[in-house]
Amino acid sequence: MLFYNSYESASIAAAHFFTAECNRSIERHGKFTVALSGGNTPKRLYELLASASFSKNINWKKVYVFFSDERYVPHNNADSNFKMASSALLNHISIPKKNIFAIPTSSAPAKDAARYEQDIKKITGNKIPSFDLILLGMGADGHTASLFPNNEILKEKKRLVKEVYIKEKDIYRISFTLPLINAARQVLLLVSGKEKSAVLKKLFSKRKTKSPLPVELLKGNLLWMVA
Repeated sequence: MLFYNSYESASIAAAHFFTAECNRSIERHGKFTVALSGGNTPKRLYELLASASFSKNINWKKVYVFFSDERYVPHNNADSNFKMASSALLNHISIPKKNIFAIPTSSAPAKDAARYEQDIKKITGNKIPSFDLILLGMGADGHTASLFPNNEILKEKKRLVKEVYIKEKDIYRISFTLPLINAARQVLLLVSGKEKSAVLKKLFSKRKTKSPLPVELLKGNLLWMVA
């Protein structure tokens, strides 16, 4: 884990990391597949990536943007992750529209989740879809993407994208599942906020529990940036 003394410094470090991963991926196989996260924490990161100092070093024409999860609301809704990312980043860069894959939310949750899974396979590969980078955050309850504690989606083994009903919030969401997240070449967890300190302490202790938090189920090449 990397620790930063401010939200701004963590966001700047994340922007540098994003840019480096992008360039490495393009050099390696000609494109950069990335999944963005929602919430408040990554907004500053997106603003930095849209700024001239970072954007000039990114070949956006070879970047393919997806989203790790989405609330089942219209894309122009204030709670939409796509709307936030568009306002902070996507509307300000020279990326082809065909390279942006918003999670569909206009039919039915299950149907749109299956459709999004097919979109991912078309770009990342049908056999073992693997993103170059997945950006994630973490909630005070230890959830990440829309993988919440004690939810059935945590048991999913085959589907890459799935609809999920969050009873506590009375809303459907569509989310990457653990098999897809854990197949990524790189996962960056950007975390900020004092309300998450209790969960972080639990993670630091490395004490195994009978019911691990969703974020504890992440595997592979993980990098934490914490402010």
